[in-house]
Amino acid sequence: MKKFSVLPLLLVGAILVSGCVGQQSVQTTPDKPAVTITPTGEVKEFTIRESNFKLSPSNITVNKGDLVRITVAVDQGTHDLFVEGYDQRVNVASSGKVQIMEFIADKSGIFKMWCEVGGHRDLGMEGQLIVN
Repeated sequence: MKKFSVLPLLLVGAILVSGCVGQQSVQTTPDKPAVTITPTGEVKEFTIRESNFKLSPSNITVNKGDLVRITVAVDQGTHDLFVEGYDQRVNVASSGKVQIMEFIADKSGIFKMWCEVGGHRDLGMEGQLIVN
């Protein structure tokens, strides 16, 4: 039986991952040229607490290029959180659970965020991510 070492595979993986560190985000659309977004180095951290049909805080504001880190804590009920425009979400979780989402705010504008659990958004469980 042939034996092989996983060390070469680990080295290749480390090289590939290290090549991604410090990279810039490139945003393209069909009708606009590529725009390079350089992270500002600012980390904006928020904790959004979810209870039945409420996000607290419901609105958060960051600057384009910020690294956004949102800790989602479920205080009551069963919820998730989705941020439109960035296609970011945390899984459905029950009371006492905490999850974290992280992304670079590479688009300016006002983006809705809401709980996707059936009917919760209609009952007021939504807010906004504002990117200046």
